[in-house]
Formats: sequence, C-alpha cells, structure tokens
Amino acid sequence: AYSDALTIFTRKRFPMDWASTQNNLGSVYQTLGQRARDPARLEQSVAAFRAARRIYTRRAFPLDWAMTAYNLGNTLQLLGGLSDKPEHYRDAAMAYRDALREYKRETTPRQWALAQAGLGSALHWLSMAEGDTKSLAESVAAHRAALEVQTFETAPVDWANAQNGIGMSLLNLGTLERSGKYLDEAEAAFQATLKVFTRESQPLQWSFAQNNLGDAHWNRASQGGGDAEYMKAIEFFENAKQGFAEAGYTIPIPLTDKKIELVKQQLAKK
Repeated sequence: AYSDALTIFTRKRFPMDWASTQNNLGSVYQTLGQRARDPARLEQSVAAFRAARRIYTRRAFPLDWAMTAYNLGNTLQLLGGLSDKPEHYRDAAMAYRDALREYKRETTPRQWALAQAGLGSALHWLSMAEGDTKSLAESVAAHRAALEVQTFETAPVDWANAQNGIGMSLLNLGTLERSGKYLDEAEAAFQATLKVFTRESQPLQWSFAQNNLGDAHWNRASQGGGDAEYMKAIEFFENAKQGFAEAGYTIPIPLTDKKIELVKQQLAKK
C-alpha cells in the first residue's frame, strides 16, 4: 500500500506526503526484515529512511529528521546483527548521534533516552567486532545516560535493559583490560536486572542474566580470583542451563554445557 502511495504522492508534487510514506515504508520493511531475518528487507528499510531524510532536513524539520535518524539507526543495528559487518554498527551509531543532536533530555526525554540506549547498544556491538575498548566505555556512558530517564520506578523493563547493556560492556572491558573493578561493576549491573527479570515473570531474560553472572565470575576466577569464583561461575551457568530448558529455548544450552566443562577443567588444574 505504501509503495502504491508513492506513485501518487511523488516527491515533486507532494514532498511531505512522499517523505511520510517513505518513513512508513521504512518501518514496514524493518519489521518484515526483523521477523524474517532478511537482510534484503532491512536494506530496503535503510533506503526508505534515507529517502525520507531528503525532505526531512534538520533545518526545516528537526524533530522529523531526528525521528528518521533514530529509525535508521535501529534498522542498521539489525542489519549489523545479520551481516556481522562493523560498518553497519558504525553507521547506526552515527545515526543515533544525529538523533541526539535534536532529541534533548529537557524537551524530548523519552526519545532522548531511547536514542541513548540505541547508541549504547550499537557501540557495544561495534566494539565486539573491532576489539575497541573506547567504544565499550562510550557504550557504558550512553546506557548510563539513558538511566537518567529510564528509572526503575517509571520504566522498569527499559531500566533493566539498560542495566544489562551496562553490564555487558563492563564485562567485556573487564575481560580485555583484566580489570577486577569493571567485573565488579558488571556483576552489580547484572544483579540489578534481576529486580525486574525474575525467574517467574521473565524466565528467558532471567536465564541470560544468570549466564552473564557466570561469565563475570569466570573472568574474575581467570584473573586470580580463587576457587570460590570458579564455583560461583558453575552455579550461575547451571542456573542458566536450567532456565533455558524451562523456557523451551535450547539454542544456548550446548554452549552453556561447554562453559561448565571448561570451568571445571580449569578448577581441577589448580
């Protein structure tokens, strides 16, 4: 329907309708691409959002420009997850930063926080692709900024997701820099998510949190933390494995089994 509308609402005759239709088309392609894990649909989404920005310029329509930048960042991040190409995450981070040029905490707090969260996520995955600790530190800062708006009281799920984002980036910082301080902060962030992601209400998210806590303790053990850290890592990985099974999500279980095996081997060699 939106594609048909573009034959009527041409850019030359109806520029605003054309841009609005391009934005809507981008959202549709984004949803289709995400559901089907289809890079071609996501590329179409990127093209549509970029087309809309030809009309929604920052000077003429600053908030529409920011909105399409945010939407573009979301699609590029999804595309990065399917393609493993760092440039998609890099472009996503640039798009979120564009959005934050107009989204301000004082005037558009919700959109500002969502863009900060998107930026934090894009920078995390960019760092994973490139091994860049600078991007990890920037990811932590962006997620912490989002928490200024996404509080436990007003937006508990967003708050927990931001805590998880902080934890993931700090975990990788602690691993790359062999920093016990970062690992301690990562553990605190993962523990915070359990205030929302309970085993009863959010079993899958609870399981991932258990897995992340296991990774934190395993890294601490590998950095000389002692036998107790190995035992805690095994306990959390066992929790995660059981939770994944209960939630009917079996994909991570073989990797979790491998982690348990490796931790036990390392502990036995001590």
